[in-house]
Amino acid sequence: MPTNGLRDLWRAHASAGFKEKLEHFTASGPSKSAAQHKRQQEELLQNVPEEARGQLDTKLLDIATSMNLVENIALLSQSRNNGFIGVNLYCDDEGSIKGLPRNLRATELAHCAGKPIEVKGDAFLARVYDNGDDFERLNFDVSEVSSDAQWVKDAAAQNALRREQDTSAAGLVSRMRATEAASKVRELSPAEAFKEDGNAAFKRGDWPAAIAAYSKALEASPCMLPALNNRALALLKLQQWQQAEADCSAVLQNEPHNVKALLRRATAREAMQQTGEAVADLEAALQIEPNNKEAVSKLRRLHPAPQQAAPATDGCPAAVDTKQ
Repeated sequence: MPTNGLRDLWRAHASAGFKEKLEHFTASGPSKSAAQHKRQQEELLQNVPEEARGQLDTKLLDIATSMNLVENIALLSQSRNNGFIGVNLYCDDEGSIKGLPRNLRATELAHCAGKPIEVKGDAFLARVYDNGDDFERLNFDVSEVSSDAQWVKDAAAQNALRREQDTSAAGLVSRMRATEAASKVRELSPAEAFKEDGNAAFKRGDWPAAIAAYSKALEASPCMLPALNNRALALLKLQQWQQAEADCSAVLQNEPHNVKALLRRATAREAMQQTGEAVADLEAALQIEPNNKEAVSKLRRLHPAPQQAAPATDGCPAAVDTKQ
């Protein structure tokens, strides 16, 4: 096993597939724009003494802001009290700079564990055993990604104790942030967590992953209509018209006035050349929302209003526009 300073680096790589996660975060999400690079460099410079800023090599700044790094957040630190078993959360340390969406599931879980942070983009969890001499990666079940899990309760107690023992100004701020976060934390059910996974996959354009996540949400909670409705939209993206129509119909059986379901079913029915049924869905949507632009536009295309013929003159029939 590597020793001294190299050991910590080795642990970082081995603890949860560090290299694979770095590659994932490098490949996922949008690249930083020139403006984002500049803003990040300005933020870095704020941590440099003013008298030293002019001596800083700009090439170093360019290198620092071009690197993609994985942030390792210890939700539960290894200690003798917990058998030297820790839980770490890995995320993109430039999630905010890249403008990545908020990861609700990871953020809420971190809050429950006593870490009032906001996670942007994808995140990974890893459990490790590390007593300073021996190291081992341990299994992590999906069922444990819940505020009811014992490790979350242990982490919350551990982090609360550390905040209480920190008498510095930073400790006071940390306690205030934790109190505020605890008042806002919302427990996600397994179904809600899967739905959030589906939403995240949908936003990044991974339709099959979105469908799989929404399906898991529906397995956990068959009556979760938002997941059913969202799955229909993902199915439309893959041109799976019949399945999308079935999902929309299931939503409308419970919520007959769900405009989104009506519009999505109209799209599926139009694609299957069921024009009359599609028109009926669009007209039903307009009964609920008369100014819905999508419904108006589609209805005009599918069911144009009949044009009235110009009145005849001198007993002659009106001319026919051959350009139509």
